[in-house]
Amino acid sequence: MAIIRRKQGVRYRRDVSQTELRPSYMTVQDALDAVVLVFTTENYRDRTINDYRRYFDEFTEVTGIRMTDPVTSVSEDHFRSYITIMLKQRKLSPVTINIRLGGIKSIFSRMVEREIINESPAKKITKLRVDQTKIKSLTDSQVRRFFGVIDKDTYAGFRDYVAFYVSLKCGLRSNELEGLNPDDIDFENKVLMLPGAINKNRKNRMVPMTDKVAELLKQLLIETTEYFGNVGKVFVNQYGEEVAKDHLRKRADKYAKLANLKNECRASIHSLRHTFAINYLRNGGDIRSLQKILGHADLESTQVYLDYVDDVIIEQFNKASQNDKLDV
Repeated sequence: MAIIRRKQGVRYRRDVSQTELRPSYMTVQDALDAVVLVFTTENYRDRTINDYRRYFDEFTEVTGIRMTDPVTSVSEDHFRSYITIMLKQRKLSPVTINIRLGGIKSIFSRMVEREIINESPAKKITKLRVDQTKIKSLTDSQVRRFFGVIDKDTYAGFRDYVAFYVSLKCGLRSNELEGLNPDDIDFENKVLMLPGAINKNRKNRMVPMTDKVAELLKQLLIETTEYFGNVGKVFVNQYGEEVAKDHLRKRADKYAKLANLKNECRASIHSLRHTFAINYLRNGGDIRSLQKILGHADLESTQVYLDYVDDVIIEQFNKASQNDKLDV
């Protein structure tokens, strides 16, 4: 017969530390902080981290999740509720919701990687279906009206003219214009060497420039150096300081109003970039080189411009048909 021994009990008290009792689960706040730390140590851009935090805060606010709740209490139903409210009550577009969902889902995916949770509550959440939207490019007439109202006799006006012309002829984004350094310009080979620090995909990018773009940039740098000495950026304000974030975007909006374009099109730096892409294809450029110039990570993002060059497609079809000798 086996002998059953009794467990040893506690008889006398002993001194114990007065540490606060902690819950056996990780809270939503702690889990979020852990993921943000991962993003920080992986050198995510501050803007990306801040956007993800803002999307996550909105998600918890909309769904009623408290930051002190167990992170394991977040469910697929919370995501379904979030999507419904954002779509039906707050009237956000599916594109905007997809962007915010992407950030929130990334946070929960990292929680899975860090073994904070076993499975993401967003695992079965797919992107909202989105109707194809029309790319907002400008006609030749609209481009001329936009540039025609810029006062090139002032330093700020000439700077704006050069910046917008670079976007029109090279396809640069607003932040790429603002971050452009004099050393990024290779006048001898007529290329802009954009560093990964200002590119959306964080990769270095070479963008060819026309003779006129090179001449304008050289003239702007000559005048800027004469007024302010050596400066760190190509596009500076009238005091020789870096332009504020979104300053060029706001200037473009000002010129759009002066040219009476607000009611017929969206005249912006991004629409100038779209106009460059469409004209590039219309003038004989190929889709692969356009992808490299625009800095798109995948070809799919660039292929949308093919829908706006139907005249080129018809021309190429007619050319191919003339060489088709097959008949029955």
